[in-house]
Amino acid sequence: MKAQFISCITLTMLILASPLLAATPHDGAYYFDALKTSMLEVLAEHQPLFNKTAHDEVKSPDLVPEEIYKYSYNKFKRIIGHDFQLQSLTNETDPAKIAPVLSTLLQAGRITIARSQKAINTEQDGSVKLKKFIPAVFGRLSGERFEQKTGVVLKQTTLGKNGFAERNSYNKPLDWEKADLHKFKEQSWPVNKGIGQTEGKEFHYIKPIYIKKACLGCHGVPIGDKGPYGHAKEGYEVGDIRGGISVTMPLQ
Repeated sequence: MKAQFISCITLTMLILASPLLAATPHDGAYYFDALKTSMLEVLAEHQPLFNKTAHDEVKSPDLVPEEIYKYSYNKFKRIIGHDFQLQSLTNETDPAKIAPVLSTLLQAGRITIARSQKAINTEQDGSVKLKKFIPAVFGRLSGERFEQKTGVVLKQTTLGKNGFAERNSYNKPLDWEKADLHKFKEQSWPVNKGIGQTEGKEFHYIKPIYIKKACLGCHGVPIGDKGPYGHAKEGYEVGDIRGGISVTMPLQ
């Protein structure tokens, strides 16, 4: 009887310590809406930079915040799977289910901004003026705004390639991010599969981001040549792991 009582206590302790019971202060719907709002705010604030004429008129209806977000959300659905339903985030406080959704939405926004570079940089008269509103900038600003709203850290990070490290200090990987980024580079690693784990009162998650054709102008070849924004190209090819989007969520 005593042994059985001790076993019950041990089992209870294991259950309470289980990461499956880790919970976020808010549900997934709250975090998703906060990220959506953050992305829209960043896009709205930068409209004068890339989507307004000299007469303060809209340059392109495809570049207004709502249209960019709509395209991003469609891309998000393709990446995360069309069986995903936003309603599933309501009352969902499991960080292992929330974090992948957040990182995928930001990933989709980055892809959209990458594919919009020609429209962003082309003036009404056909001339090209680099606006420097690139995926990394959009992702960083959206992540900063999101952290202000929620306390959740949404970060872009990379190991670099061919001796080139991250381009900005705020993208420098932490030790746990480094370890997971190395796993992503293994040939057997499934596409878009992320890694999540609970550490103390935080949940850490990271998912890979890949080089797309639109990224090659800044990150492709020849290695070492300066890209349009003055950074050395790292020699990436389409499909390479560029890095990851990490999420650090506080737990209750």
